[in-house]
Amino acid sequence: MFAIISKSEGFPISRRIGNDARELVVTWTSDTSARKFIAAKGLDADYEVAALTEDSLNRMAQALGCNADVIEFDAYPD
Repeated sequence: MFAIISKSEGFPISRRIGNDARELVVTWTSDTSARKFIAAKGLDADYEVAALTEDSLNRMAQALGCNADVIEFDAYPD
């Protein structure tokens, strides 16, 4: 799985579902799908695709200000 993160701070693209206070990290099933999303939104200069690894997950958690174990994910519909 892949996430899109801010190049400057590592903050991942996320969204809220309904009235839920949690922000879910949005994921893509392929690098290509995530890159197409970035290009379609004109976000190439500010965001990059990151494979979900232990290291990248820890960096996202640091940017979100939480423990990596509490991050929840939401798959972007391809």
